[in-house]
Amino acid sequence: MLFLGKCLTIALMEKLEITYPTTWSYKLIGSDKDVMMHSIQSQMEDYEYTLIESNQSRTGKFTSLKITAKVASEEERVQIFEILKHIPTVRIIL
Repeated sequence: MLFLGKCLTIALMEKLEITYPTTWSYKLIGSDKDVMMHSIQSQMEDYEYTLIESNQSRTGKFTSLKITAKVASEEERVQIFEILKHIPTVRIIL
């Protein structure tokens, strides 16, 4: 385990108490904005969400997108995460 400081390490070990339904944000960083946006739009048809282009790297190699979705349960929140992590050009999800 990477030691990030006592408080952060303890916080990472504790499960968050989240009250559902709630609004949850996902930040995606990837290499192809068009592929990411098309994949999100086609795979998230069953969810209520907003999609905003956040930033682009100085060289233009990476783009970040912010997705904010209404989630009814932890299972739905994780299900959306699973959908997003299978987009081929996504490198990081925060």
